[in-house]
Amino acid sequence: GPFPRGMASNAWVLDNAVERVKQAIAADNAGDYQAALTQYEDAIQRFLHVIKYTKNEKEKEVIIKRVETYLARAEQIKASLATTAKPLREPYGGPAAVRAAAVAAQDDAPFDLKAELNKRVGMKELKAQVLAFEHTLALDKRRRQLGADTGDIRFPHLLFKGPPGCGKTSMARLLCKALKNLGVLSKGHLVEVQRGDLVAGHIGQTAINTRRIIDMAKGGVLFVDECYRLSGQGERDFGPEAIDELMSAMELGDPIMVFAGYNDSAMDEFVASNPGLFRRISSVFVFDAYQTIELAQILLLKIEESGFKLVATPETRLQLVCALIEQHTTWLQREKMNGGICDHILRNAKRHLDARLTIDDGLEEMMTYSI
Repeated sequence: GPFPRGMASNAWVLDNAVERVKQAIAADNAGDYQAALTQYEDAIQRFLHVIKYTKNEKEKEVIIKRVETYLARAEQIKASLATTAKPLREPYGGPAAVRAAAVAAQDDAPFDLKAELNKRVGMKELKAQVLAFEHTLALDKRRRQLGADTGDIRFPHLLFKGPPGCGKTSMARLLCKALKNLGVLSKGHLVEVQRGDLVAGHIGQTAINTRRIIDMAKGGVLFVDECYRLSGQGERDFGPEAIDELMSAMELGDPIMVFAGYNDSAMDEFVASNPGLFRRISSVFVFDAYQTIELAQILLLKIEESGFKLVATPETRLQLVCALIEQHTTWLQREKMNGGICDHILRNAKRHLDARLTIDDGLEEMMTYSI
């Protein structure tokens, strides 16, 4: 059927724009200004696409404000590169702050978790579990409003287990909004970190780094990706120091923490070797790999949201795309990349399309894929 417009229906484009901003600001902080400029410009174009099709004026205003910030920085870098001067550094505050700022454009908007989940492909059991989790929190909130003594309510720290490309980070963003909507979070922002953001190379610095990031995430969610990499890797490894700081903050319940990693032996060992941390986890969510038919559905959504179209009848296009994926990718590639393989296929499709086109071709030809 027809794909609905509006900001939520442009979720894939928005996620891509956010990812480009992360890369842009990371390159900016690292001093790779040419790469930063390229990523800023790419992100801005994607944000403009979302703005164009967003019907909610409040959401549009939030995104426009962010785009103005990124545009100003891009222009500053461009002018500095033209004069060989070093661009002025922006006070972003490091990688974790970069990721928090990049997703802020998605906050402060009316939110319906069930409606958002319904727009996602597959994962029926996981969606039901997520909605049950939200329902429990809503009931606990209502009990307190009615004056019930509910005792100590466990803070909803979570564990996400699943392969790469299955939507763990984007699910954390949805839960962030749901928790803000319920009043569990005061700000509702997401701070995404990995080992390198937390662990330093000498005694004491890891605790300082970790506390700084915890403070940055207060009022929101701290998403610790590839958390199993925090496990001690020898006498001189300071990963356990970061874990100790995280556990202390978990007791206070602010920020809410989501620990994410693969559903494999490394994750199982991490859980087993850190019982204190996982006693503080209230729920575990397992993300399954996408089936080929689900990857085909995702790919079709991405094509529509990017403004392109596919030459195929509505009755046959899903099976045609499914067959295309099976023929041109291996089982191992699909298992390792999951949803990410759709971006890979689209890049290849556009490259092949561009190779067939001339500058004089019409817009219809330029925006149409064929199988």
